[in-house]
Amino acid sequence: MKEITRKEAITLAIFQGQFTSEALGGLQTGIHVIQPEHFQQKERRVMYLLHGMTDNETTWTRRSAVERYADTYGFTVIMPNVDTSFYSNMKYGKAYWTYVSEELPKAVETFFGIKPNPASTYVAGLSMGGYGAFKLALNQPERFVAAASFSGALDAAGLYAPEGQNDQRKQIMYANFGENPDFTTFGGDLFHLATEHKENARTLPELYQYCGTEDFLYDMNIAFRDHLKQLNYLTHYEESPAPHTWDYWDYCIEDFMKRVVETKE
Repeated sequence: MKEITRKEAITLAIFQGQFTSEALGGLQTGIHVIQPEHFQQKERRVMYLLHGMTDNETTWTRRSAVERYADTYGFTVIMPNVDTSFYSNMKYGKAYWTYVSEELPKAVETFFGIKPNPASTYVAGLSMGGYGAFKLALNQPERFVAAASFSGALDAAGLYAPEGQNDQRKQIMYANFGENPDFTTFGGDLFHLATEHKENARTLPELYQYCGTEDFLYDMNIAFRDHLKQLNYLTHYEESPAPHTWDYWDYCIEDFMKRVVETKE
């Protein structure tokens, strides 16, 4: 295994901008991109890094050291904005699933010259973004070599249940999914997707799942971990005595980058 050493100086190109999205009905939407300057094109690893509820495309760079980690491990990091959509085509709102799953990769190729390469394309996210990362990986497994969820809201249907919901979450979930949604009909039930892939003997990307034992989403993470075990999927699960906080997610993103790079060396 090759040892990875940190550079003393960080050499990054940082892009922050907006473009007009057809999938979002002409909305100007934000995108944040980190590009290490010292890695050659043939070495480029690309990670789509997804934000949580109430965050946006800038939050990962403001709340974590992801710029330093991208430089150390050689990742171009693509961070889109999807509002509070749960990476879905909203019932009462914008088509964010179409945007993030179809339009965004084409925009990345057009604007940054990054052609799709499943052998070096990753997706990860925290909380709502952990759900989005696994939703992408399970609906489009041919696109990614690995996916990671950090404290993921992996059971959207469970979050939709009225018990214990605050008014803000009720409004968000209703706008996203409407009344009495069937998550299996639009690729939103991760448990169902994993089962379908197993029944069809379909190969999945490597799945990395992290969650803190003090996290309010811990129980659904355990349920999803156990579901994958029952299906005999080889996954990477790690838990720590952590709550739903950025200190933990900062650790998670570096650990994920380091693991997947060392695996490929």
